[in-house]
Amino acid sequence: MRKWILLLWLATPALSADVLPSDSFAPAILFNSAIVLDDSYNESLLAGMEQFEQQKGVPFAQVATADPILYRQSLESLAMAGHSPIIVPGGGTQSIVETVAPSFPHTTFISIGYQTDAPNVRSILFREWDGAYLAGVLAAYRSPNRKVAFMGGLPVRSVKELEAGFRAGFNHVLPDGQITSLYLSEYSDRPWDDESKARELGRQLFNSGHDIVFAAAGSSGKGALAAAAEADKLAIGVDQNQNGLYPGHVLTSVVKHLDRAVYVALISERWQLWRSPVKRLGLAQGGVSISIDENNRPLLSQAMVVELQKNRNRLLAESNGLVGVTNGVDQDIAKPQSITVAVPEEVRFPFIQADDSGITGIAIDALGMLSQQLGVEFEYRVLPTRRGVHSLGESVDGFIAISHSNDTERRGVFPMRDGDVDEDRALMTWDLAAFQLIDQGFAEASILQPPITIPPGSGTDNLTELQGLEHHVIGSVERQLNMLLRRHAKTALADALHADHLIDNRPEFAGRIQKVAASVSKESSYLVLSKAFYQQYPEFSEILWNRLSEIRESVELWDGVDRYFR
Repeated sequence: MRKWILLLWLATPALSADVLPSDSFAPAILFNSAIVLDDSYNESLLAGMEQFEQQKGVPFAQVATADPILYRQSLESLAMAGHSPIIVPGGGTQSIVETVAPSFPHTTFISIGYQTDAPNVRSILFREWDGAYLAGVLAAYRSPNRKVAFMGGLPVRSVKELEAGFRAGFNHVLPDGQITSLYLSEYSDRPWDDESKARELGRQLFNSGHDIVFAAAGSSGKGALAAAAEADKLAIGVDQNQNGLYPGHVLTSVVKHLDRAVYVALISERWQLWRSPVKRLGLAQGGVSISIDENNRPLLSQAMVVELQKNRNRLLAESNGLVGVTNGVDQDIAKPQSITVAVPEEVRFPFIQADDSGITGIAIDALGMLSQQLGVEFEYRVLPTRRGVHSLGESVDGFIAISHSNDTERRGVFPMRDGDVDEDRALMTWDLAAFQLIDQGFAEASILQPPITIPPGSGTDNLTELQGLEHHVIGSVERQLNMLLRRHAKTALADALHADHLIDNRPEFAGRIQKVAASVSKESSYLVLSKAFYQQYPEFSEILWNRLSEIRESVELWDGVDRYFR
C-alpha cells in the first residue's frame, strides 16, 4: 500500500534541496573482509560489479578490509573521492554505515543484507529463510543420527534468518532432531575469513556425531566444507553454488543471487530507477535458490527431490496466500490463449508510454517477457483510466492500474498477501516528488504550498483529510508542470522520473522548475485482473503475478532500459 510521509513534512520547517541525491555516478564496493575471491559471498558480489563494468563500460573502485577502523576510514575516503553509489555489504558494518552516511547526503550507499533509516541508503534484503528451510528439509533426510549443526559468521540479521530457516526445515521433517548452533565471532576476530578456525570447529562437530554442517560464514565456510570431506560427512554451502568444491560431500548450496541483485541495483541507480528504497528478494523474485547439479545429484534420492519440490511450491503458495497450489505452469491447470489488457493513456515515462508509435515502456517490456514465459499472448487497448477500470470484465481481462484505488479494487482483483495488496508482486513502483517554481521560495513552513496538483488515484484521500489543502487531480505530468508555470498551482506532486525527464528536455521547463522533495510517496502500478478472469483462472493468475515479480527484478529486464534514456 502507499506509504505517505506528508504529515511529517507538514510539521517540519523548510526542507532543503540539499537532501536530494547526487547526479554523479561513480560506483564502488567496500568489502568487509580481507578476502574477496572466497568462492562465496564476496565473489558473487564482485561478479555483479564486473558484469556491470563489462556490459556498461563504467569502471568501479573496490576496497577490502576486515578491520572496523580501516573500514570506516575507507568508506569516508570513497565518499570524499566522489564515489556514488557505494556498495556496503554485510550487516556487521551496519553501525559504521549509519554513522557515515548522514555526513555525505549527496552520496548513495547500497547496503546488502540490512537496512537503515538514512534517506541516502538503499537496501537489498534476501529472504534467506526460504532457501535455508529447503536445505533443512534435505538435511533431515541425510542425517542418520538426527543431529546437524549450523555454523554462522556473525549473528547478524541475514545469518540469523538462515539459521532460523534451516532449523524450521529440519524440524519440519524431524521434530525431535537436534541442531547445534555456533558463531565464529565467538572463536575468531575474523569470522568471515578464518578458514582454519572453521575447519577446526567443523572437525569437532563431526567427531561429536553431527552428520551435516551448514556453514554460513563467508570465506570461513570453506573450512567447514573441507572438514566434511575429511570426515566423509556432508556440509551445506551458502551464497554461491559450492557443490563443486568437494563433490559428494556438499549436500546442496543455499544460493543468494547477489551478482544479479548488484547488477540490477547499479542500473537502477545509474538511471535513478530505484523504485523502492528496499528490495526484498526471495524464492518468488529469484533472489534465493537451492543448487542441484552433477556434483550433488547422486546424494539426493528421488523421494528427496519430490519432497524438495513439494516444499518449494508450498513456500511459494504460502507467500501469496494461495495454499496448496503449485507454481509450475507445466501442471495441468487451465490457462487462456490470450489476455486483453487495458493500458492507461496517461504517459508514465519510462514505464508506460502509449502514443501514435505504439505502446512501449519498461512495464510493457516486463509483460512481453511474461508472455513468452507463459505462452500467452497479451493484447493491449489504450483507454482513459476511468474507462479502463470500468471495462474490467466487460471488454478487457486486465488493467494496468497506475496505483491502488478502491474503485479498481471493487471491479478487479489485485495480487494479495495477508489481506493486503502485495507490493512485492506489483508490476512497477515509483516515487512521487514535489516540484515548485525556482523563484517561488518557501513562504511557509510546509513545502506543500496549495494549490497542489496530484495524479489520479495516488493518495487523494490522504490529502483531502488535511484541512484547507486545495488540490487539483491532473493525469498528465506535463499539464502539472504547466500549471506551475501559469501559477495556477504552487506545488506539483508528480512522478519524479517523468517530471525530471521533462524538466531536462523541455526548454520551457528547464531552469524554471525545481524538485523540492525527492519522494513524498511510493506509488505502485499493478496488473489488475477482472474478477471473472480470476474466477476462471485462479491458479494461472497467481502464477502470472509470481512470475511478474521475478521478472521485475531480473537482469534481462533492466539490462535493456538504456534505450529509453538515449
